[in-house]
Amino acid sequence: MSIKVCVLTDPILIDFAQDGDIEGFKEYLDSDDTIYLNEPETFDTEAEALAYCAGIGYGKDERGPVERYPLRSFEPENLPFIVAIENY
Repeated sequence: MSIKVCVLTDPILIDFAQDGDIEGFKEYLDSDDTIYLNEPETFDTEAEALAYCAGIGYGKDERGPVERYPLRSFEPENLPFIVAIENY
């Protein structure tokens, strides 16, 4: 089974995902059809997906706001968000 990684760049979507608010996430997606979402990256193993996600955060200032937030399909709490993105 392949592993998907979706990287959020929209600050509002990132907030909903960090808070675990799937309903707010879906409502926000439904309210605006101009939101840009990156296509999910696909990997064969969790290790490859984690290495990709580590690259996203490399060199990031921990004190600043999150600008890119990865969602991984092998993490159960992220799966509803990925499904919502795929249905957008």
